[in-house]
Amino acid sequence: MAEDLIQWDGGALVADMLQDASITDASELTRFAIEDGSTISDHIIRQPRRLSVTLVQTETPISETTGFLRALQALTYQTRPEGKQTNTVPVRQSEFRPAPLLALSTGIQSLLFGLGAAKELSVTGLASDRALSAKEIKVHVLSAAAPIDRVNDFHGQLLSLLESGTPVIVTIKGNSYLDLVLTSVTRTDASGQVGKATFGVELEQVATVETKVVNLPPVPKSKGPKQLGARPAVQATPEQQEEARASFEVFTSQDEELFSSEPGP
Repeated sequence: MAEDLIQWDGGALVADMLQDASITDASELTRFAIEDGSTISDHIIRQPRRLSVTLVQTETPISETTGFLRALQALTYQTRPEGKQTNTVPVRQSEFRPAPLLALSTGIQSLLFGLGAAKELSVTGLASDRALSAKEIKVHVLSAAAPIDRVNDFHGQLLSLLESGTPVIVTIKGNSYLDLVLTSVTRTDASGQVGKATFGVELEQVATVETKVVNLPPVPKSKGPKQLGARPAVQATPEQQEEARASFEVFTSQDEELFSSEPGP
């Protein structure tokens, strides 16, 4: 795989093979019931994008990666020099049974086994009497200086992303999908496939917001606790005293008239 498959802040996770991928984009319509029993819609709710990928990881990488170095190895094998040889075999008509020859035409029978002397059959093939020679083929391989458990390490990193809810970027065929979190990881170890595991990974897009720190103005100093209890008496002015006295006399005269009046028949 040429590009990083899963990236996040501070790391990247690359699988040996992307077996398949499914990307789902959907919207939901709002529904309101009306009197005639039908529903109406006046809004569309965008659903979060969902990704489903199947990754394959092996114990031996297919490209250079951490812990593996490219090494040159030579393989030797033996071969014979190229050459041909021809052998001539005498053939007589009496050496063949007549039954198989009945399938041949008269002309071919006469050409192969005509009257007279014996015929010769020449056979040409590769020469087998030449001495063997050693040849060498050189190949580049990936080798590790110490055992590396790539399958379990890969599984552990997927579980770490799942548990932490870390937002990741998934790149598939050159397209990058942002703000995704892992929602499930399924590991499958098939029978008879040692050193290989398949991982089904489900991801869902999340909406993120940016936070901003604002410096608030200093809080003013308090004026102290409010005094509880009776308020101190306020001395009324002479004008206020005279006005209160006049009002009291008016209400008193009205009360006297009310109680001195005789009740009606």
